[in-house]
Amino acid sequence: MPSYHEVRLYLGGLWLLIRGDARGLRPFDISNEGVLRSFWAVAWCAPALIIGWIFRRMEYLRHFPQREDYSFIFFLKMLVLEAAHWIVPTAALVALGFILRFMPLVRILIVVRNWFTVPLAYATYVILAPLTFLSDQHGALAGYGSIALAAPLLSGALFLMWRILRTVMGGPVMIRVATIGLVVLAEIIVARKLENIMGVSLT
Repeated sequence: MPSYHEVRLYLGGLWLLIRGDARGLRPFDISNEGVLRSFWAVAWCAPALIIGWIFRRMEYLRHFPQREDYSFIFFLKMLVLEAAHWIVPTAALVALGFILRFMPLVRILIVVRNWFTVPLAYATYVILAPLTFLSDQHGALAGYGSIALAAPLLSGALFLMWRILRTVMGGPVMIRVATIGLVVLAEIIVARKLENIMGVSLT
């Protein structure tokens, strides 16, 4: 598992890439072993994920108080759903790399995406999830506050990822648009399908 010092280097590298500085690629290991090791990022996300799952469970019980499924089963479903959030973008990047002919960049894109997920997880689960839950407690109107917060968070994440893609990939704009658009779309579609199949959707 990467140390705290290594993770700081990775996050510093991401910041340089966001700023358009290709030197941000230096900390990342893009060997086969490095790609596999980047999935340790999920361990660094674990505290945030647990907090997010707890608030998701409370929100689920608020929507469906009549359901009597055990919390253990619910959290197991959340674990499956989280696994999809890591597997689907990886598979999508590999497929797009083959189709759009940027296979030499796929490994670095997977590594960078995995480590980018760490700060995004804390922003989503530690900040947004509690605020969304508390907002929903004050009625339907207050719930718009969570939408107002989620929208800039998602937009900001997409903007930062776009900046990273521009630094790492370069090339035609449409290739980058297709990459970020199709990866995000695939992740959302699979996540929604799984939520419905496992019965944990809030809608």
